[in-house]
Amino acid sequence: MLNKSPELVVFYNGPKCGASAPDHAHLQAGVPSILPLTDSWQRLSRETTTIVKLSENDEIAVINEYPCPALVIRCHSAEAGEQLFREFYEVYESDGTNETNGTNGSDEPMMNIVAWRRGDEYLSVIFPRAKHRPACYGDIMVSPGALDMAGLIITPREEDFNRLTAEQAVSILQEVALSEVDFNKVIERLQNKSQSSKIKMPNTKEPTVSVGIISGQKIVFTLNAPYTAKGAAITGEQTVEFSEGGILWRGQQYRELLFTPQSADASFSLRDVTIGSGFHWERKQTQTFNGSLRLVVDSDHITAINELSIERYLTSVISSEMSATSSPELLKAHAVISRSWLLAQIEKRRQLKDGGSNSFFSFTKKDDELIRWYDREDHTIFDVCADDHCQRYQGITHADNPSVVEAIKATRGQILTYGDEICDARFSKCCGGQTEEFQYCWEDTPKPYLTSVECPYCNTHDKHILSQVLNDYDQETPDFYHWTVEYTRDELTELVNRKLKMDLGDIVDLVPLERGKSGRIWKLKIVGTKRSFTIGKELEIRRTLSESHLYSSCFKVEKTEGCFRLNGRGWGHGVGLCQIGAAVMGEQGKQYDDILLYYYRGAQIKKLYE
Repeated sequence: MLNKSPELVVFYNGPKCGASAPDHAHLQAGVPSILPLTDSWQRLSRETTTIVKLSENDEIAVINEYPCPALVIRCHSAEAGEQLFREFYEVYESDGTNETNGTNGSDEPMMNIVAWRRGDEYLSVIFPRAKHRPACYGDIMVSPGALDMAGLIITPREEDFNRLTAEQAVSILQEVALSEVDFNKVIERLQNKSQSSKIKMPNTKEPTVSVGIISGQKIVFTLNAPYTAKGAAITGEQTVEFSEGGILWRGQQYRELLFTPQSADASFSLRDVTIGSGFHWERKQTQTFNGSLRLVVDSDHITAINELSIERYLTSVISSEMSATSSPELLKAHAVISRSWLLAQIEKRRQLKDGGSNSFFSFTKKDDELIRWYDREDHTIFDVCADDHCQRYQGITHADNPSVVEAIKATRGQILTYGDEICDARFSKCCGGQTEEFQYCWEDTPKPYLTSVECPYCNTHDKHILSQVLNDYDQETPDFYHWTVEYTRDELTELVNRKLKMDLGDIVDLVPLERGKSGRIWKLKIVGTKRSFTIGKELEIRRTLSESHLYSSCFKVEKTEGCFRLNGRGWGHGVGLCQIGAAVMGEQGKQYDDILLYYYRGAQIKKLYE
């Protein structure tokens, strides 16, 4: 039903759970926005505990912050949802903890189900029941069904509705729902069953990704084809504004808005999307995207999130990162590493959310030292952002390259793995002759497939090859294999004190303390007349010593009278695949798997999904 009508909420009333006879309407549908459960889902979803995990995107979890015991099945396919429901049903059917099981001859245990969609994700909330009606029934005519369990209390008599308090409403839901003790028994049985059976999907389906595009007090966008939102078909230009803690749209306020496409090729366009944030070529564009558009409140702004399938996302990423002239083998290689990196980041974000990572923080600070690395764990309401901080993603604005489409198709589902781990497949524009190791740019966890390798390929001035990697605005960056930046002492002093937001006095020296295998500085001591301060890692150094970014932290410091000259190599962090080096290898006839395994030593290429 949700496939045919994704804008609806579908709900089910089991026997003596809102439907008491066979001719009652057990299965119904309505508009999601009227239910507190769906309206509050963004908040509720942050506090869930996974019980059974089928795959990266398919699981059963407990909703911790709901007034009565409830489970949610999250899935991205009917097959996954069915398998997860069977796991729950088999445990619950044989549990015998409620009045239906073993007392009235019914073969079906008592429950209500409320299901709806968020983009490609299906959400099914299950309310296991212990009783048909609360003890107050007769005095107050309340016979809870699925909508009542979802927070919308319905009474046949107006007087009952008017005298019902919030405390009574919660008490009624808790009374008819499974008790915490019995609910925990079901959870325990479910966990034991899943651990013993080690359930796995027979054919893993293509995952989805949520991409943060833009954030602001006001967002203007155009629906270029029919979309649905709040039960209505919508097209044309739309404006939303942040107002009183919510989203103001068409004169009404909402906590969250989801615009769902009514056809596979439907698109929407967002105005004033920033590209190249913090770089010298930063600019704004109107960009067009396929998939769903979700608008959520984040602090005091509205954030626009694009939800779509991974393969469609990759088509845009590769088109944005690479030129239409790129060789097929380079495009295939980039498809595999972009897919691998994305899935690795989604898994890392999940571990951070579940508390499975050692630390959420990406810095260490002392009185005289700041060591900071810039990774993706600051994205809490979406998987990745759309700019170079993650992977450059510009929707279908730059996704019309048939060569890219073919490369994505040829490598569909392929990822790099090392053992049982999906490779965190980093890449940069130009390594400068030697790639760097992971731990010198990010957290101190060396990755065996991201070792330093010699790259004799990227020192090229071949315009045809460079155009494969560098789009028009990237070509505004000249001389990146060898480069020089000069500052007067006064210029460097003003820049460093402003960037660090401290007064070091006049800068008299820059002392590299630690370098990685490629020669990139990851710990730099800045000596001033008032005090010294040490910074790292490589991107913190690049940001401190430039108005935007130094091309890399692989440089030597040359001091002359009143002047600092930085003589450097490479563009980017240098970890993993070197894009220009890979482009040269592709032109030399190397196959994409040879290119990948040259830069990611010891890795394997595997197919994750069909």
